[in-house]
Amino acid sequence: NDKAEKYFRDPADFRKRKDAEKTTLAEEAEGNQLIMKLRQQSEDNKEKNDLNVQIRTMQNDASASFGPFDRSVLILNADGKAFTLLENPQAMRLKEQGFIKGKTFVTQPTQEQIDAALSPPQPEGGGGIFGGILGIFGGSE
Repeated sequence: NDKAEKYFRDPADFRKRKDAEKTTLAEEAEGNQLIMKLRQQSEDNKEKNDLNVQIRTMQNDASASFGPFDRSVLILNADGKAFTLLENPQAMRLKEQGFIKGKTFVTQPTQEQIDAALSPPQPEGGGGIFGGILGIFGGSE
């Protein structure tokens, strides 16, 4: 098409110009100590930043998987790298025991402690209606 040739620009010329600009900027930046220090700092923090992004992504995605009325909740482990899926009552019991603050483990509980928090503590007298009746009438004596 004749009109296309009028408006068409060869991308090779643009690419060559951009590449030349990048090489001159790279050559100028090679000698600058501040830029070298910042590049090294960026490389050092890359792993930490990637982990932070991964954790934030998991926490934000958890709201799509586990709503406010769901039975389960994700808790970030004390190591800061993995999550533990707990039932809501189990998480609340661990929170009362001081293991959880917010949605993060302050100290990582053992598996036995996590399993023990799954079942509610039994009140004296056996609990339930029968235990309440026994407690009222002194059945524990």
